[in-house]
Amino acid sequence: MDEKMASAQAVIPDDFEMPTEAFDIPRSYMGDLSAVVIPEGMIKDRVRRLAQDIHSSIGSEPLALLCVLKGSYKFFTALVDELTSARFNCPHPMTVDFIRCRSYEDTQSTGTVEIIGLSNLTELKGKNVLVVDDIVDTGRTLSRLLHTLQESGVKRSWTALLVSKRVPRSIDVAEDFVAFQIPDKFIVGYGLDYNQRFRDLRHICVMSNSGIEKYKNLE
Repeated sequence: MDEKMASAQAVIPDDFEMPTEAFDIPRSYMGDLSAVVIPEGMIKDRVRRLAQDIHSSIGSEPLALLCVLKGSYKFFTALVDELTSARFNCPHPMTVDFIRCRSYEDTQSTGTVEIIGLSNLTELKGKNVLVVDDIVDTGRTLSRLLHTLQESGVKRSWTALLVSKRVPRSIDVAEDFVAFQIPDKFIVGYGLDYNQRFRDLRHICVMSNSGIEKYKNLE
């Protein structure tokens, strides 16, 4: 990340957890969660500041926002709203696109991903692209996506991430704008799922052992 992009980091400590009883948790999820680590209000405030940092760094240039589905949909929606306000006086509008990624790990892998959603990658050729994703841990899929975008001829790309896990990366990947750095815990909520459950949860929470067991075979 450029020195110009540097900003204060929002780091969630390893031992920071709040009781679920202190928050409005849907009844259907009772017993499935052990703690709240990032409340919805904190997320909203952090996203507002992140949008300001993005605009300060990228400026008023045309910008294409690329939402990596499904996990980042809530983060993406909030970020677009805040960027719209931050870029109010920009002469160029933003554009938005939605994709899903499928990576391959076989011996024939070319280091790219299959991108589902865009009719043609040439739609992004010559554009400044902000890739908005929910989480980075190993870094594999995001790295391959960025490589694919580079090969397609984008002018420049950045990443905006809801959470970055403090775990060793299999591949180093650009983490230009990160809402929260978090410990290595099994989290769900605010778009993040476990076998397609918990995306609707407003807070980011840690799964309980009983919750993990309950949903592990529900594909």
